[in-house]
Amino acid sequence: MSEWSSAGGAVSPIDGRYREMTRELSLYFSEDALIRYRLRVEAEYLRLVLGRVAPQLVEKASAVLDEAVSEASSSVVEEVKKIEAETRHDVEAVVRFLKKRLEERGFAEAARLVHIGLTSEDVNNLAHSLALRDSITQVIAPEMELLLKELAAHAYRERWTAMLARTHGRPAVPTTLGKELAVHAYRLLNSLRRVGEARLPGKVSGAVGTYAGLVEVFGEEALEVSERFVKSLGLVHWLATKQTVPHDDVSRLLYELALSSNILVDLCRDLWLLSMLGLIYPRPHGVGSSTMPQKSNPVELENAEGNLEVASNMLSFLASRLLLSRLQRDLSDSTIRRNYGVALAHLLIGVRNLRAFLRRMEIDREEVRRDLERHPEALSEAVQIRARLRGVDLLEEIRALGTGDTSYLERLRRLLEGRGLSASEIIPEAAEKYLGLAPLVAELVSRLVKS
Repeated sequence: MSEWSSAGGAVSPIDGRYREMTRELSLYFSEDALIRYRLRVEAEYLRLVLGRVAPQLVEKASAVLDEAVSEASSSVVEEVKKIEAETRHDVEAVVRFLKKRLEERGFAEAARLVHIGLTSEDVNNLAHSLALRDSITQVIAPEMELLLKELAAHAYRERWTAMLARTHGRPAVPTTLGKELAVHAYRLLNSLRRVGEARLPGKVSGAVGTYAGLVEVFGEEALEVSERFVKSLGLVHWLATKQTVPHDDVSRLLYELALSSNILVDLCRDLWLLSMLGLIYPRPHGVGSSTMPQKSNPVELENAEGNLEVASNMLSFLASRLLLSRLQRDLSDSTIRRNYGVALAHLLIGVRNLRAFLRRMEIDREEVRRDLERHPEALSEAVQIRARLRGVDLLEEIRALGTGDTSYLERLRRLLEGRGLSASEIIPEAAEKYLGLAPLVAELVSRLVKS
């Protein structure tokens, strides 16, 4: 193996440093995978044509087609690539390969019907949609669902773990760690539902979307045949197209995946800040620093954040750029679509590293408790509400007490008693007594994830 075919010689970290984390995506987005998807589309279409034009050939020719698709091994792919080196046209190389295979097996009549009525983009758009759909349903979505379940499990376990909430980076009121994790889990749950509802487009409408070539083959049934064929592949048929199918549905899916990525970036940053505050920490493993032996860093978390940001930006760009096409066709979308796998690989790396951090995450419960106790002013919201319900508005006077210190609660008691109020009735006896519905929210989100 040459250095350029090895992981160490790869230009992209996806195929280099992170190869083991992204390997399965090559089944959908590598050049070999694209050839296999094109072979599948061409074979299925030819089967359809034969059923209309030469039904006597369907059964026997289908066996050859099934063999060509099922045996789309490295040798088949290499043969297609050799043909492409001559044609300098990727789809034409697939067409010639199928024709040659059929002719070699004695089906010259079937061979002449390969690709009839189609343009290359009829094949490519279906191949790309199938690859995108399969990669998400078989790799990306399942991995994100595992992350969601693990996050929801943490949220449920920590639903009663009282902690200090911070707004604008400053102490606010009590919350629970479980509820805060549940916020991210709920966002991800909703985003994944929308990803699961996405339907990818397909078109078979010829060189500029007039269906002219298909009319020659199928006559007045051309539109119906086109729609049935696209739907048979599990895709949504687009009636009105240029040479390219409008990428609106693809863009919606990519935007949603970008949103999912940003939801996870937000989670990464919150976890990082909790780590910085000493409330959570990763169980030590490996070397944290070449010079500081005490270091145990949240490296998976930081790696996840970086890869998720790359994914989000790439997915957003792809989604936006794919909406544009000059007149009936320009080739710029071709190179754009070849980057589906790159964007999804960064998303996959981010998700897997985030899962790795969650598995290592420990909670310093004593520090969580101390952090809350250091800020008794976190109870001031409860105090001012309870006082007002008793007819006394102390909002400004409590505000004047400033931030918490060791004397804060005593000063608060004197203020209340000076206004004829019972401090024991108004000041919560502990922060854990002012959690509102936080534990319930965490529990309900966990149930939703399980359902």
